Order: sequence, then C-alpha cells, then structure tokens
Amino acid sequence: MATAPELVRADGALLTQILDDTWPQWGDGLSRPAYEQWNAAQLRTPWGGRHLERVALVDGGTLRCSAKRYRITLRLDGRDLPAVGIGAVFTPAAQRGQGYARQLIDRLCADAGRDGCALAMLFSEIGPRYYERLGFRAVPHATCDITVAVRAGAPAMLVRSGDEHDAAHVAQMHVARLQGYRFGLVPDADLVGYSVAKKRMLAGLDSSGRRSLEYFVTEEGYQAVAYVLLQVSRSQRAGQPESWSLAACGDRDPAGARVGAMLQVLLARHPAERAPIIRAWWPAGFKPPQLEIARRGLAAEVMMVRPLAGAPRVEPWLAEGEAMFWHGDAF
Repeated sequence: MATAPELVRADGALLTQILDDTWPQWGDGLSRPAYEQWNAAQLRTPWGGRHLERVALVDGGTLRCSAKRYRITLRLDGRDLPAVGIGAVFTPAAQRGQGYARQLIDRLCADAGRDGCALAMLFSEIGPRYYERLGFRAVPHATCDITVAVRAGAPAMLVRSGDEHDAAHVAQMHVARLQGYRFGLVPDADLVGYSVAKKRMLAGLDSSGRRSLEYFVTEEGYQAVAYVLLQVSRSQRAGQPESWSLAACGDRDPAGARVGAMLQVLLARHPAERAPIIRAWWPAGFKPPQLEIARRGLAAEVMMVRPLAGAPRVEPWLAEGEAMFWHGDAF
C-alpha cells in the first residue's frame, strides 16, 4: 500500500540536494559554496533562527518537492494576524507533473491553520494562474521609477550608516506608516535586522563586486527618524549608470520629506557621475516632495494571499494601492 509523502525539516544530505537543485535558478550570481553560505547565514540571524526553515516533501527517501517556510505577522484591515510565508517552492525535474508542489503547499497551509495562522502568503514568479488554483488571490502592487530633484549642493542634514541599534526605530516607522493601508507586513527589530543582514551577505558573498548594500538613517535626539535601504548594482560596461533598487524606506514625517532629502544627499556624493536608475515597489500615497514617482506597471513578482480557516473575510478584495509592501519585504 502506497504511503503519503512525509513533510520534514530539510538538513544534512537532503538540504545539500536541495541547494544543488535550486542554485542554478536562485543562486543570483553566487558560486555554489557561496550560495550555501548565504542560506546557512540567514538561519543564524536571531529572526531567521526562529522564523525561517527549509522543508521538504519526502517519499521513501526520495525528495519530491521543497520550500522555505516563514512565520510572519500580516496586518489586514487593522488586525495583526499570524501568517505563514511560503518561498522557494521547487520540484526536481524528475518529479514534476505529479502534483507534489500542490501537496507541499496544501500541507504547509494546513499545518499553519492548525497552528493558528489566518493567512498564507507567497510571491509568484510564474504569474497568478497556478496558485489561484490552490486558493490564492493576487494582491496587485506597482513598481515605479524614482526621480530625485537635484539642486546645487546637498541638504544640510546628517546622514549616517544604519546599524543594529536603529532596527527598533525602523520597525516603528514601518508600522506607523502601515496604518494608512489595508494590508502589509508587520516587522519587529529582529526582522529588520534579518532583512538588512540577508541583503548585506548577498552583496558580500558576490565575488564580482557588482553590487553592494547601502543602509542609511538620519537621526534626531540620538534616534533614527528616517531611513533608506538601497541595493546597488553596477554595470559591467563602462559609462553605464548604477541601478538603485530602493528596497525599503521610511520617515516619521508623514510627508516623507526626510527620505527625499536623504536621497538628495546620497546623490550629491558623486555630482559628476550619471544619475543612477532608481526603482522600487512604491506604496500609493507616499510622496516625498523631492521625488517624482512614475508608475511602470504591476510588479513581475505577483504577491498572493490565501485565507486559511478562521481568517476574517476580505471584502472587498485588496486593490492596487491598498497594500504597503516594499521589495525588501518579499521572500
């Protein structure tokens, strides 16, 4: 009699097989050893050690499918709800077409529901249709081009590198701005630290030197009151501008004027160079006066949510502009 595949935590030889399989797709330019280092290091952060794990669907010692499971908190219509985040779903080539990814996702959702989670969330790189058949619905969010108004000189403000002592204030800024939206991620200081560390380690392990992470804050009264988190990519061709992915930013000022001024300061560091291309997932209604926000269209990574048993009804469904999610929040 056939037995159902078992859902297990992936470690040892099983984890090595998963990393071997997934590195060509998600290695992001890292060498295979660096890719393993990067994944292991995420689990050694305070947040990653408690909220992230790699899981696998195994049948008689054969790997059928794997994924990452994140334990997160989402705010929906004013309520903070425990949720499961699902990432890096991968079925080995020899196992495809047999429904193992669906089995894995359904098992993760069922386990999360039993643990009290109200929502499951993932980001699809293959469009919405497959996951819609599994009960997920898309939450539309836009990607934008950012233009910074540049004047002679730079604003007279202190901008310094962010560090671990700023994480609680950064989380507070995020949560405060989230009050203006129906849906978003609720971070704490450890999640902020994890997000910064993950991106910093990715840049540091990339031997090409083509990217870096820049994390800056401005402060008042010895505490951060605005921040920007930038993933910087450098072209291999001479004369081409840098690309800045604004992974996240925040400001205690509702207008966001300090975020705009910080970007002006950062651009003023190299006045003779071509202005970088700046792009972001940008929440509607956030309009620092120094910035021009031009919508490019819906993001290619489709944000999708599945209500679990006991979840509040989402009526009407989430429309574009009603979610606050930065690219740095994605998993």
